[in-house]
Amino acid sequence: WKQGIMNFRNSTASSVSVAGGIGRDADVSPVKMPHQWERNSRTLVDSARKAQSLSTQQRVNAFGTQRATDQTMFEDNKVSSSALQHTISEAELLKNKSEMQLEAILRETSMLEDEAAHAEATLEKMRDPLAVAEENLNIRRKRPPREMTRDNVERALNEQVAAAKHAIRMLTGVLEACEKELGRLKICREKLEEDIDQKRIALEVDGEALQMESGWNSSQSSPMSRRPAQVALPHMWRQRTENLCEECDRTRATCERLRAKARGIQQDAIENERETRENSLRSLARKMEETGMLRNELEHTLQTTLEELGTMEDARASVEQSMNDKMGPLALARSRLSVRTGKPNPEVVRDVAERSLEKEIGDLEHSIRRLQLELARQTADIQRLEQTRARLEADIKDKADALALEQECEALQLDLGSRMQ
Repeated sequence: WKQGIMNFRNSTASSVSVAGGIGRDADVSPVKMPHQWERNSRTLVDSARKAQSLSTQQRVNAFGTQRATDQTMFEDNKVSSSALQHTISEAELLKNKSEMQLEAILRETSMLEDEAAHAEATLEKMRDPLAVAEENLNIRRKRPPREMTRDNVERALNEQVAAAKHAIRMLTGVLEACEKELGRLKICREKLEEDIDQKRIALEVDGEALQMESGWNSSQSSPMSRRPAQVALPHMWRQRTENLCEECDRTRATCERLRAKARGIQQDAIENERETRENSLRSLARKMEETGMLRNELEHTLQTTLEELGTMEDARASVEQSMNDKMGPLALARSRLSVRTGKPNPEVVRDVAERSLEKEIGDLEHSIRRLQLELARQTADIQRLEQTRARLEADIKDKADALALEQECEALQLDLGSRMQ
């Protein structure tokens, strides 16, 4: 067709030059000879025939050009329509991929929100064991001074407090991580929604372009006449969606790991709480058993002490009675000895009676002194028994008070166990 256009231009130039020559001859020779006249006619005929031949050739060339341009137009239209259809298909695939990714992001968001809510409920639940353990420690600080020992119960309660605080710290960290990942999921969701919306608009535009049967005239203005300053290349256009989907995949993978970790932390927190609570209950039960045994032993000792105290009182009374019984004979012996001093001097003789009375007085005084010593010893023993009785009663009271406090702590732990089920 290019050769036909060149032939048409050459034939047109030849026709113009021939026509110009004929005009010049007519102007130069207004009167011609017969042979000139005939030659001019024949020349004109030849020129006309040559012009017709050129016109025919040009027509053929024009038809060839028309067919070539029509074929080119058809092929270009087919290629452009195929390209539009391919772009639409590719955009549909990318849009479907973004929509599937958006659904996955929404599901992950819902699951992460549920896990965060469960973690928050577990966090609130773990505050109860902490409060109970601290209350138990405060209750046990009310024990009598002699019962204030750093025993297994106190260690178990401190472990319970430490476990609850650790669980609260871990669950708080989980909630902060969930909030952060939910923010990232929200950003991914907004980006995906924007990408899907842009893909939808692009598909509508490409579909409208594909369905167009006639173009706008030059007098009509195209609504898409203004193109953006920067136009992305196809691989960049595809890569943008691919990168967005990869970012969403990474975010979802992080959220899945976070959910698994959150479940593990919650399970560990619940297990540790149960173990420390059971340990505290075992320690309290053992402590109450030991306290009860000690209290029973103290009560038995108190009973024997009271019996011994009663016996000692009776013995002291007997010693006092014996000592009082010897006061009369001692006074009688002393009176007899004193009366005998009233005899005349020649009759004052240290006879057997005198020695017997002196011996009787000495024996009685010695007996009384021994009885007084025994009485003092018995009095001291009775005082020691009284002091022991007082200490036993105080210790029994302390044990009873401590046992009541331990029972109160056990009741709180049992109530906590029923709430933690």
